Amino acid sequence: MAVPTLYLFDRWDERLGVLATLGSVTHAEELGGEDTLELACAKAPGKGDRIVWRDPETGAWREHEVVRTDEAEGGSCRVYAESSLCELLRDYVEEEQLVSRTAAQAMAAVLSHTRWSPGEVGVGDARRGALLYHTNALAALRRVESVWGGELECSCEVAGGRVARRAVALLPRQGGWRGARFAYGVNLAGCTRTVLEDEVCTALYGWGKGLPIEDEQGNATGGYTRRISFESVNGSVKWVGDDEARLRWGRWDATRGERTHAFGDVVFPDCDDPAELLALTRAELARRCHPRVSYECDVAMLDSGVPVGLGDDVAVVDRSRSPEWRLTARCVRRVRTFGAGRARVHVTLGSVERATWEASAEIVRRVSAVEETAAKASDAVSSFEDLSGKEY
Repeated sequence: MAVPTLYLFDRWDERLGVLATLGSVTHAEELGGEDTLELACAKAPGKGDRIVWRDPETGAWREHEVVRTDEAEGGSCRVYAESSLCELLRDYVEEEQLVSRTAAQAMAAVLSHTRWSPGEVGVGDARRGALLYHTNALAALRRVESVWGGELECSCEVAGGRVARRAVALLPRQGGWRGARFAYGVNLAGCTRTVLEDEVCTALYGWGKGLPIEDEQGNATGGYTRRISFESVNGSVKWVGDDEARLRWGRWDATRGERTHAFGDVVFPDCDDPAELLALTRAELARRCHPRVSYECDVAMLDSGVPVGLGDDVAVVDRSRSPEWRLTARCVRRVRTFGAGRARVHVTLGSVERATWEASAEIVRRVSAVEETAAKASDAVSSFEDLSGKEY
């Protein structure tokens, strides 16, 4: 598959011509993470210039923004470009109070601060809430993705020789089942299997939102209660377990007479409904009650000869284990190298990793909440646990 034609535009969407490349072009994309182009060329494009190209697999247009160039004196230039979605880092959301909103309403509220349009929203009409405060539009979109569920997907439309529309969709999930299969054997060269370091939990405590303390008239008095649990809808038990996982991944008790659960917990800070909290905790337990494994391989190693797109399901048989593992993994990362001949495609099969930006953003958000609440603390605030439930 030859290198696709790369059309170059300046930051004002004025066409500059075709970007001539030297050698191959690499496109890397991952679920909830990077979407980048890397290439070499003779003349460096300007920072903020746009590269527009048509995906040879799907026919869809893609747009990337030049964010870095490495130029050697008298030599070629190495270009690194990110999805044009990165421009939302420079759109600011002062405050959006999303109270009892659908996902479509939340998406529209966030994108009203940008030049992007809402695309398809396919996660249902459930009404939830979130406070978006002093943040950029991309972080706000990721927050919507986290609270309402689903996966973001950006797209663009080309008309009149330039990008005419940019849209962001919130899909139930990217990709699907196309029939791809992968068998991992003991001596399979060119493939890497990684058993992730995450702890395996066979039972989970689930905690929800810390509710504000109110007086008899329903007025907030300051401070927050302990986090809610689902014991009221789970037979007075605050945890859920998986007995099959306990027998396989648990451990002996002190007398070596019984296999006990390996416990963990999970917090859903926006959930204030015990029944929903129970369902969310069960879903998280299903994800954490077995080791998380990822496989990296070239698409040429997959059976069935079908193309594998980002988010697609792949049936995996790991024959290096006894008994062999059979599981369904998703394509969570795909790297395509376009050059002379057929494109080389390298995929990572596994479970969706929490993006680094999301983990960091949550830490910053919680630390800021604790610091701000502590600065205004009074006798009504009785514990650090109460502070941890404060949301901004």
